[in-house]
Amino acid sequence: MHIISDGYRFRRGTGSPFDSIQTIDMAVARDGVPCKWCPTCQQGVDTKIEKPNQAQVFGFKETCKRCGAVLMSAVYYHVQTITEQPTQLVQDALLWTSETEKITK
Repeated sequence: MHIISDGYRFRRGTGSPFDSIQTIDMAVARDGVPCKWCPTCQQGVDTKIEKPNQAQVFGFKETCKRCGAVLMSAVYYHVQTITEQPTQLVQDALLWTSETEKITK
């Protein structure tokens, strides 16, 4: 039996909890190019998506390609109990999700 479910793949350790997030927003700019709204640029922009993971800590960050502002971010870390303290890797991931990208032209 083969279960082709993103959730199943994640529980086995071969997937990411962010696999189900659509990478293309269906909002269409005036020129017909799919894009996201950037509150910093005040216009529709192309975005860069990163989904790294390490030691069961999964990160997700979507940034504006024009100004580098973070448009959406998340960190997932599964713990056995609620009293378990987050590791240094989780804290580093949380800092990474709030960092603005440096744009070089």
